[in-house]
Amino acid sequence: MAAKHNMSLEEAAEGGPRDEPKQKARPASYSMSATERVFSNSLHLMDSHLEQEKARHEAALKAAYERGLAKDDKPQKSLASPVKVRNKKPRGMPPKIHAAVLLRETELTIREISSITGLDVYKITAMKLKNRKPAA
Repeated sequence: MAAKHNMSLEEAAEGGPRDEPKQKARPASYSMSATERVFSNSLHLMDSHLEQEKARHEAALKAAYERGLAKDDKPQKSLASPVKVRNKKPRGMPPKIHAAVLLRETELTIREISSITGLDVYKITAMKLKNRKPAA
């Protein structure tokens, strides 16, 4: 077996020759494989597509400024405010009505209702007192 692979008995016993490089060095006149060519062409096409899209976007933006769609030179950051202030619960019920429903239909404490609705403890207490039945 050692003769078949041009090795000495010691090299065959060690598992093979030591001085063989793992990867062959590429010659100076290296040409790309077919896979590498396809990959580089697709990268080139992506780059050119991105450049064309950027130029198209800039031209559309310039045309919009010329038409007067944006009064100032700077594009608008956003139409929505960065911090959304919500005065309603996700269900759409205003906090006062929600607190009134919770007072009427549950046995939650005033502090719990305050934490759920976001109203002040004093407002909820006033609501509870106003909703009492008069003494007969």
